[in-house]
Parts: sequence; structure tokens; C-alpha cells
Amino acid sequence: MSNLKQLRNRVRSIKSTQKITKAMHVVSASKLKKLKEKAEGLNHYTSVLGDIMHDISTSGNLMDLPICDRKFFSEDLKKMSHLLVIMTSERGLCGGFNSSVIRSAKRDIARFQKEGKQVKLLVIGKKGCDAFSRKYADMIEGTYHNNKASSACVSLEVKNKIMEMVENEEIGACYMYYNLFKNAMTQILTTEQVLPAHTADEAESGGVSEYEYEGENVVHNVIDLYIGGQINYGLLQSRASEECSRMTAMDNATRNAGDLIDSLTLKLNRSRQAIITTELTEIISGAEAV
Repeated sequence: MSNLKQLRNRVRSIKSTQKITKAMHVVSASKLKKLKEKAEGLNHYTSVLGDIMHDISTSGNLMDLPICDRKFFSEDLKKMSHLLVIMTSERGLCGGFNSSVIRSAKRDIARFQKEGKQVKLLVIGKKGCDAFSRKYADMIEGTYHNNKASSACVSLEVKNKIMEMVENEEIGACYMYYNLFKNAMTQILTTEQVLPAHTADEAESGGVSEYEYEGENVVHNVIDLYIGGQINYGLLQSRASEECSRMTAMDNATRNAGDLIDSLTLKLNRSRQAIITTELTEIISGAEAV
């Protein structure tokens, strides 16, 4: 009987867990839809800014820019310290979402150090902070939370930090590590160069090709918007990929729980049947003895 009680308790416990994983799947699906819409809306914005930055960098007039602005376009930045902006999640239960980003960043850290370059880190998300806080603690220049409530503030803080570090010549090249949301089945590990500012040779957005810069701060403002847009876009893509990974993980967990419940229920029924058969055999044997 004690074995039956244990089996019943296990089935009850797994059913309770299954309800939680099913609810988390629904919540992640709802969040994913909203994040996907935001990311798609921001895509055109960042593409246009990228085209403007491309036109500035290929205009042949970089030497006319103030020195503080010229720094953001110079290929000499790659000879200086490298800043890695690593985007991970605040919570777990999302499969291999965080491990892929962390592995890629660690691999590049080792490569840059082998090339003799100093590496600095800005880590977004608790999981990333936990992964880098020990061995790479001396490289970390800032850590940030990654959730809905703090997303706008984090984007602004990271952008300001990058601008400040470039202007103070603390860093040169800047790279961003995140998961790019493609569709419900595919998230692509992405390493994107933020600085030196560059885009593809051909403009992608279309419709932005002829304009003039007026005023002393126009280019600086464009740089500010470009870096902020890149960080914000990366964060949105990362959060969308996180929810997609969590949705998949919770769906798999729910299915596995169902399989386990079926297996334990079958085992429970067989145990009950064996007990009943034994009791009937004893009753019949006793009746025959009388």
C-alpha cells in the first residue's frame, strides 16, 4: 500500500508541475507576440539610421567632423580596447538561450586577449552576470537587469556608457552579443559590430540617399540615435528569442510530464491490480480451506 501511496503522490506532483509549465507556455506565447511586433517596428528605424551612418562614413568628409565624432567611424578603433555588450536573460527555464551567447562571448574574449587586446564587458541580464562575475570580474564595466520594466532605462544607460567610453578613449571597437529572433523555430546567435560604425555597402531601407547636414551637433545626434537604436533593437530581439526559447522549453516539459503521468498511471493501475488479485487469491484459498 505504501508503494501505491508513493505513486499517487508522484502523479499528483507531476500534474501540478504540468499545470505550471502549461501556464508558462501560454504567458511566453503572449509576450512573444508583443515583442515581435515591437522588434519589427524598430527594424526600419535602425535600418534608416544605419544607412545614414553608412553615407556619413563613405562621404569622404570625415576629416571635416569634430574629433569627438570622427572617433566613432575610425578603423583605428579596432586597435584599442574592445568592449563586448553581452545580452542574456534575467530568468532561466529557456533552454540553451543563455549558454550559446555566453560561450560565444567567452570564445571571443580569449581570441582578443590572444591578439593582445584589452577586453571590457557590459553584461545585461542576471544569467550573464552570474556567468562572468567570477573569472571575468576585472573586465566588467557595468551590469544591468533585462526585463520589461527596465528595458528603456537599460538601453539609455548602456548607450550613454558606450558614448562616454569612446569619447574618453577608454575603448575602440564595440561588439554586441545577442540572439536574433527569426521565427518560432529559429533564433540566430548574433555578434554585431556597433563600432566602428559601418553598414552594408548597399543601403537596405531605400528612400534615404540625398540629404544635407546642418548644424554642429547633427552628426553627433545621429551617432547617439544610432547606438541607442542598436542597443534597443538587440535587447528587443534578445527578449523575443528568450520568450520563444522558454515557450519551446515549457511545451517540451508539458509533453514530457504527460508521458511520465501516463507511465506512472499505468504502473499504479498494475500495482493496484496485483494487490486486488493477491487479496482475491487469499480469500478463495481461505474459503476452500474452510
